[in-house]
Amino acid sequence: MGTAAGTWSLRKAALQAGVLPKVARDAATEGVLDQQYIVETDVVLLRLYGAVKRLVWPEEKRPANEDQGLRVWESITIETARAALPDEIKPDTCLFIHQTGCTLATGPGEKCQALFRLDGQPFYFAPIGQWFEQLPSRRALREPEAL
Repeated sequence: MGTAAGTWSLRKAALQAGVLPKVARDAATEGVLDQQYIVETDVVLLRLYGAVKRLVWPEEKRPANEDQGLRVWESITIETARAALPDEIKPDTCLFIHQTGCTLATGPGEKCQALFRLDGQPFYFAPIGQWFEQLPSRRALREPEAL
């Protein structure tokens, strides 16, 4: 579900994801994105990467000025989203991200189950279905063509 190869760059993906170009470069350096072949759905992964890199869990000691690479739960989260894109993504698909990984949920039943499992634990909610629906090709599908 990407655009033609070569039409996406790290900079363009960063702008579309709403993150700084440095975040996109870091994502490429850490292997989250393939700088030579960026596709439209990488925008969702980049937005997710930008969010999880800023997360610090309670009682976690992580100096803000030092990047220690991808933590295990970050890798699990990004690869879970990558595996779901684009085929398993619905507008209400989300990720409940926690200290040991994540839970992919679509629909109210799965979301409630995830909330019950995470009761009392800190988590981050990532609405990846909404992010996916904001991609240019998805917006174009919803907008009627001008005559």
